Parts: sequence; C-alpha cells; structure tokens
Amino acid sequence: MQQRTSDYGILMITPFHKNSRGNKLTSERLKIGLSRRGWNIELISLESADWQEILDKNLREERYSLIHGLNITHFARVLSAFPDITRLPLLLTTTGTDVNYDLVLNREPAIAKTLNVVDYIVIFTDHFRTVFKELYPEGYDRLITIPQGVSLEKGDGPDRSRLGLNADDFVFLLPSGIRPVKNLELAIDALEKLQPEFSHLRLLILGTIIDQEYSDRILKRINALPWVIYPGEFPHRQMYSLLSMGDVVLNTSHAEGQPQAALEAMSLGKPCLLTAVPGNINIIENGVEGYYVQNQDALAAAARKLMLNQESRRQMGENARRLVEQKYSLEKELDAYEQLFRQLLQIDADYA
Repeated sequence: MQQRTSDYGILMITPFHKNSRGNKLTSERLKIGLSRRGWNIELISLESADWQEILDKNLREERYSLIHGLNITHFARVLSAFPDITRLPLLLTTTGTDVNYDLVLNREPAIAKTLNVVDYIVIFTDHFRTVFKELYPEGYDRLITIPQGVSLEKGDGPDRSRLGLNADDFVFLLPSGIRPVKNLELAIDALEKLQPEFSHLRLLILGTIIDQEYSDRILKRINALPWVIYPGEFPHRQMYSLLSMGDVVLNTSHAEGQPQAALEAMSLGKPCLLTAVPGNINIIENGVEGYYVQNQDALAAAARKLMLNQESRRQMGENARRLVEQKYSLEKELDAYEQLFRQLLQIDADYA
C-alpha cells in the first residue's frame, strides 16, 4: 500500500525560536505551510534547554524519516551531538549570516563536515553560489536556490497615535533585529541629514533586541532623537498593520541572507532602499522597485528623491509589490520544498 506524505516524520531544527527574527519566521512559515499541505512536520529549537533529550528520545523511537536543519553553524552542533543522523536524508537551509560570516571567515572543520554530509543545501539567492564555488566546490552540485516566500497575514496592531505618529508624517520603516550586522547607524545618520529640511520625517524601527550591548548604544542615541521611534518588539501577526504605516522600507545591513521583513513591506507596495551587499544584491532592479545605496550620502539622496516625488514613489511601490508577488511567492517556496522532500523520501508525486 502506497504511503502518504503524512506517514513520513520530518524534523525541522531551528537555532532560534523565542524572538521574531529570521530563523523563527522562516521555520514557522515552512512548518505551517507544509503542514497545511499534509506533511507531518515537527519543530525543535536549539534554544530549548532540553533539545538534546527530546531529539535523543525521538531518534531512538525512529520518529523521523528526514531531518531539515536551518543554519550551517547551528546544524553542525546537532551533527556533532548526534552523528548517527547521517543515516537519514538531510536537508540544510542556509539563512544568511552563516554564509556571509561563518562560512567565509571561520572555515571550521565542523562546517565543512556538515556541508559534506547533507544531501541538499538550500540558498535563498544565486549570489551565494559564487561563495560555495570558491570555498566549497565539492558541495556546489548539491545547491538548490529557493527564494523565501512572503507570508504576511492581515492582523490588528497599534494605531499611528500609539506610536507617536501624526497623519502627515513621512515614515521610513526599518524592520530589523537590533544587532551590529544590521547597521542601524547608517539609517539614522543618513536620515539625520534630511530631518532639518523635512520636519515630518520619521524613522520607525521595528525589531527585537538581539545584541544587548549594541542595543543599549543604539537606544541611548534614539532617546535623544524625537523623530526616531522604537516602540519595542511586536508579534509577527501585527506586522501587516505596522508596515502599512510606512512610506519607504529600508534595509541597511552589512550583509544579508535575504531581507524577509523588507520583502514583507514591499509586498504592501512600499518602495525600498537597500544597501548593495550580499543577500540584498539582485533582489531589485536599481531605480525600478527602489534604490541600492552604498553610504550615508547615497541613502540620504535617494530618500530625499522619494520624499519629493510622490508619483515615482507610488510607481516604485507598485513595482515592488508585483516583484514580491511574482518572485517571492509563498506557494512557489512551498512547492520547491515539497519537491525536495518527495525526492529525498522517494515519494511519487501522484500521492498525497
């Protein structure tokens, strides 16, 4: 009798699940989406104190037919603790920092070992193929590019007045976890050049505190700038409402995997300003959905241009919405992962 997809236990392992950061959103999006399609998905977070006990028990009970890890470095911890999982099909999704920093700079044996034993390595953008080709050519043929899908459901959230925003304020959105790689200073420094000219300019920072020392420094500076607003962390179900308040979305990171929060805002018709760094490069066409910027002056100039030209801003926002709809569809992302699962588990596509 032909088995169904629900008969196969799939374990998804994420390094982080407590705060609204990229790994949590990616793992939740995939778990919910694939479960709705009939897959039997379990999720374990390495932030749980008892993750090893849970995994050990479940492996002994042979609950899993496939293991899907997120983040090279953290999945290497799992392999180190449970080397026998190599008997199962292994899928690895790289999530950004692990490629830009850990893969390029650390070059630890555990990372190379992890890349060598997994069956497929998912990357968000073809840009990362060049990194693998140079550093880990033996894994190049196992790379699969799957852009992140955008899943942003409507939900209630705070209104403008609660955030201290007036109806006529021009709002730059910076949806980002607060840690050094996100380079929040670039946004603050650039827009500070414009604020005296545009008194209604506001910068709304949306994200969770990840690096405490960096966050303390940024929040201390924000407290002295009344036009910069950090209202604290909100659950993802409120992001639709929060992002809808903005006029332009920013991503000022030193490096990215793929800026999920910026894509979410773009799906609502917001033009973007992105730093021209790995992970952001090739997301947009410069001057069509927004602009790439290299430094403070370029960001300030592009921001000023968007503030002054309402029609250009509207058209770029519509282009951004269309781009996300066509290229970063949740359905396409789920289709691609389903195809990998079926291939690894040798399930005929005709069976549910």
